[in-house]
Amino acid sequence: MAPLPPDRVVVINDRSTKVGGATNLAILSAELLQQRGIPVTFFAGDGAPTNKPSDDTINLDAVPLMERRRSDALRFGLYDPPVYERLSGLISSRDTPSTIYHVHGWSKILSPAIFRALAPVRDRVVLHAHDYFLACPNGGFVNYQTHRVCELKPMSGRCLTTQCDKRGLHEKAWRTARHMLREQLFPTKRMAANIIVVHERMRAYFERAGIDGTQIETIRNPVLPFVAPGLQPWTNRNFVFVGRLEPEKGFEDAAKAAKLAGLPLHFVGDGAGRALIETRFPDATVHGWKTKDEMRDIIRSARAVVVSSRVPEPFGLAALEAVSCGIPVILPDAALLADEIVALGCGLKFRIADVEHLAAAMRSIAADDAWVHRMSDNCLREAARLAHSPETWADELIALYGRVLQRANRAPSDVVPTHMAPSGTAYDLQDGGVR
Repeated sequence: MAPLPPDRVVVINDRSTKVGGATNLAILSAELLQQRGIPVTFFAGDGAPTNKPSDDTINLDAVPLMERRRSDALRFGLYDPPVYERLSGLISSRDTPSTIYHVHGWSKILSPAIFRALAPVRDRVVLHAHDYFLACPNGGFVNYQTHRVCELKPMSGRCLTTQCDKRGLHEKAWRTARHMLREQLFPTKRMAANIIVVHERMRAYFERAGIDGTQIETIRNPVLPFVAPGLQPWTNRNFVFVGRLEPEKGFEDAAKAAKLAGLPLHFVGDGAGRALIETRFPDATVHGWKTKDEMRDIIRSARAVVVSSRVPEPFGLAALEAVSCGIPVILPDAALLADEIVALGCGLKFRIADVEHLAAAMRSIAADDAWVHRMSDNCLREAARLAHSPETWADELIALYGRVLQRANRAPSDVVPTHMAPSGTAYDLQDGGVR
């Protein structure tokens, strides 16, 4: 007998307005579940959007941590008492044995306070690992000072003494404390948690962190093509980079490689690196952020999409959006999708952070129209093997919820009491503070 679906899903996310990444997926999940007749409560840290993800949307009207005064960001990013009170109140008043709590994002606004509220219902909590924050204090398994993939064991002595944060040692200390508090409130090492990873290879990173993998399941993200199939990338010259213009995304590597190869490069995205591109690489074109409709002409002119990230990207949405409309991709060997894309004949990989190797890959694709034609055909044929459609993604989520409810109804949880922290901690949760 198939497991029964939940009678309600509480989607928990920092934001309720589409801003990319995990938030877009959280909102999409709410839309798809409601289309299947499953009621959704959307619990978000931001202000109410014009278009709410659900008629039952709860907004806390808070701003992102990085937009607050530093003292407030440090304090409330570690533990935000009003967040705990609102979520705990929601659970106390409306929980049922068939309610699922699906956490998508919490690190930008909500803070680890949500995990104290969720502890009593942890058997019915699903943690969606869109990134590595459950395992790594800085969320990326990358040293942001060197822009290299990190090989250290998270929270080991070497990890704790390495300044790997984007902003400074004080941020590393804060993120470490936040990671420790989250683990105390909602253990993932000494207790199995319901965790979704977006690619099978994420498991190795979680295992390195000591996370109990018993209830980790892989559900790849849904992908829709940039534009409808029917493109002819082998007739084009442009290479296109889609993403944030931040150092960890390797935007400067892409610009340097294009300059070395003598090839036109278009950037769709924005960020702190925009001024650098416009000043040092005047031959590159920076379009800023664009909607999918606004991107159509740029994508139609693409010979290949370049992903030059210096972090081990867990999924790589831009790469798969390109593949699904028949455009080959070039991506670093540390990207979790790299080996599959190369094996399916849908693109090339290069040594991460190696500009000359990336330039060589770009030259190869620029020089051979017939090869690009074959890769384009491969992309269209194989895209469905690399990611879900929205419909199959919804099927997988609902099936997972059913399995979670089956497990939850089998035996009571060994939960962390909400009135006190585990023995040996220095957190005063009764007062909502940190000592």
